[in-house]
Amino acid sequence: MNKKVTALSGAEMMEKNTGQKEFSMSLPLKVSGVDSSGREFSEESHLASISSEEAVFFLRAKVDRQASLKLVIPLPPKLADGQPLNLVLRGTVLQAVQSALAGIQGQRVRLKLESRYFIGAEDN
Repeated sequence: MNKKVTALSGAEMMEKNTGQKEFSMSLPLKVSGVDSSGREFSEESHLASISSEEAVFFLRAKVDRQASLKLVIPLPPKLADGQPLNLVLRGTVLQAVQSALAGIQGQRVRLKLESRYFIGAEDN
């Protein structure tokens, strides 16, 4: 069986101690959920890394541990066979720490992924 391998410019694979593979890549995404003051928010951000279990990104909005968030990541055409697809992820915040890394003010958020699915970009 032939396996299709797609290389994404700027993506770097890292092996975690658990044996799971984590990919360090900067993809735009939209994060929505409820902030620490109980208000709904929606914010544009960038993915820092992703694995089959977790996603890491930065937020200006302050969120609490155990908060439920939704991520919508428009997939690059190279990864979506030229189709306008979004990867939709839902999960629970494992960690949210203040960060000023690389000039990004706000929180570095680590999200435990609980569900994932694809939708057409126009369905968003």
